[in-house]
Amino acid sequence: MTNLGDILDRAVKDLVVFDRNRAMPVRESTYHVHNVNNILLIAYEQLRNASENIESHLLFQRAIKRFYKRNLSFMFNKQPSHLAQELIIELTQAEYIENDTVSIVKIEHIDALISDYYRTYWRLAERKSVQKDDAQRWMLEILSVQTEQVLHNPIRLLSFANFAYNYFLDKVDISEYVPEGEFIDPADYPKLLYLSIHKSLMKSDDANIRNALMGFYSVTTSDISNFIEFNKNYDKLAYSKTSSKIARLVNRNGAPLRVVRTSFFSENRDLGSVDIRNKSKTLATVNAQIEEDYQQVKKSLKSGVIKSIIFLLMTKAFIGLVVEIPYDLMVYGVIIVLPLAVNLVFPPLFIALMTITFKLPSRANTNAITDFVNSMLYRGDIPPTVIKASQIKGKSYVYNTIYSIVFIGVFLLVADTLNKLQFNIVQGVIFFIFLSTASFLGYRLTLRIKELEIITASQGLISLLRDSLYAPFIYVGQKISFRFSKMNIAAQVLDIVIELPLKTIFRLVRQWTIFLSNKRDELL
Repeated sequence: MTNLGDILDRAVKDLVVFDRNRAMPVRESTYHVHNVNNILLIAYEQLRNASENIESHLLFQRAIKRFYKRNLSFMFNKQPSHLAQELIIELTQAEYIENDTVSIVKIEHIDALISDYYRTYWRLAERKSVQKDDAQRWMLEILSVQTEQVLHNPIRLLSFANFAYNYFLDKVDISEYVPEGEFIDPADYPKLLYLSIHKSLMKSDDANIRNALMGFYSVTTSDISNFIEFNKNYDKLAYSKTSSKIARLVNRNGAPLRVVRTSFFSENRDLGSVDIRNKSKTLATVNAQIEEDYQQVKKSLKSGVIKSIIFLLMTKAFIGLVVEIPYDLMVYGVIIVLPLAVNLVFPPLFIALMTITFKLPSRANTNAITDFVNSMLYRGDIPPTVIKASQIKGKSYVYNTIYSIVFIGVFLLVADTLNKLQFNIVQGVIFFIFLSTASFLGYRLTLRIKELEIITASQGLISLLRDSLYAPFIYVGQKISFRFSKMNIAAQVLDIVIELPLKTIFRLVRQWTIFLSNKRDELL
């Protein structure tokens, strides 16, 4: 076995022990939540999650973060009391966790985390070198992830991250990807690689990565100066051009690693019969898993399309009510139906049509990945060791010029078509925004197929034409999506208009019910 094979073997054995211990009967007292099957709260959470448009595995952490943001005061230093119990009630009622599964010990642990990081926020707020917005963001990110990890052990995630890091460590020279004008301290190269692996292979957000790196570098709230320095440095690295380059590099070369993850690090996978030292059995497991991954991607594409369409319709309905319809009434005195209908229907239809044009990888791709994993884990076969980003040498300015011409030409063509359909400037801008957003969302969905490809299929004429036409919209959609993710107006409206009053009312009703129950007991 190779060194990487030994690492995988030890990781699998550790997971077997962990699973065995987890399966043992829990002797700790657990917290019971009354009135769990609350249809209204469950329905709202589904709506709120659709507005996030993020990876599904991040929804639980985001729900925890929303709870803290709603219940912790950042204007006045009001130390929270027994907030963890309220959190467990809310998460249970929204069906994020099962009832009677959270121990009292864990609730006490979460309360201790809340107290620690809330005090840390006010210590940070006193420092002139730290913006209050940054202090709040750091605290909420770390607290939400650590709370999630109390409820769901991250051993599989961190074990795979370690495996992937060891694979790329001697194959990527970070210094080759630092662009001119950007300085990255060589001491931060390991952080950059680990950060990029998390973003590309595990779709982690900054909150998860920040917390993981804090653990590796033993950063705690006890040393506030080191805490500040670390988090400022993380923000710099996470949004650096070098980070983006390395993340793309890892993503492009990540297909075998993704298969290893689903084969041996997936949640609830039975590893009791797995023996990494048995080469034929291990490779058979990998080969079968690849085909299963293809089918899983097919399912996730369908659900992703539905979720993206709901996201577009919700956002478009909001924009229509706030901007488009008031503009028509103010300028024309009537609602212009055709542009409104086109803006509502075309982007969701476009994303659905775009995704059905992509095909799953071939059997040759399956065999290639299996051979690659073989060479990763076992000696005797020489693996492809060159990890390079695809680059065009020489006359790149020619291709940039052609791309710019196509970019402008496509937008002019669409603008001319909208003009013939009598779109006004507001309706035209909204059309471009939503078509670009739909293009990016659809492209991001189809990347799930490309993430399992190790053999790049040659493009046909139709595929080349398709990519040329909607590439400009993908580019603009990416920029819009990045900006939107920072402010997410639809999500903020839901938080203020629905979530805050809804969950406040439910809490008051629950507390009033408990009060009445106690009063009745006093009369007995």
